[in-house]
Amino acid sequence: MIADQHSTGQMPPVSEHRHGKRGHGQKSKTDVGKGETTPLGGVKLLLRQVRELEEYFLHFVAAKTDLLKVSLRSTVLEVAQGALWFVAISGSLVIAAWFVLSGLAGGLGVLFGGRLWLGELMAGILFLAGLGLGMHFAVGKNKKSFLERMVAKYEARRAQQQSEFGRSASDRAARTVE
Repeated sequence: MIADQHSTGQMPPVSEHRHGKRGHGQKSKTDVGKGETTPLGGVKLLLRQVRELEEYFLHFVAAKTDLLKVSLRSTVLEVAQGALWFVAISGSLVIAAWFVLSGLAGGLGVLFGGRLWLGELMAGILFLAGLGLGMHFAVGKNKKSFLERMVAKYEARRAQQQSEFGRSASDRAARTVE
């Protein structure tokens, strides 16, 4: 009976029920919104379907909200874990650098005739000079790499313009300068 309703699109008479026929005018509470053809039955069916749609929508919103909360919580935990790793590794590097510099300072102090202060001073100067030179070379290499990528990008763009239009922006600029 219900399958017939969906396949033919016709609604059964008011007196029919999905389990069989009822007497004229007899309805159960389950009949409300199930095939009533009266205007009141249609309104009840519509209201029931609107409530059902509202419940599905609220369920969807709740699921998406919970998904966002889980994602946010996961992100916060990953950031916190990353910060802890950063502190642990940085601390280890500082301690290792301290040991190396202390050993270097002690060795230089012995070489300078037992003047530990001079060994510590020279170790500090050597460390700062090495750090400065390392930063200079790293920044220079980074700058050179960046400039090479930029030149390659604009050369590729110029070649694409040349193949597509028969000329490029640099050709146009050269003509306006002349």
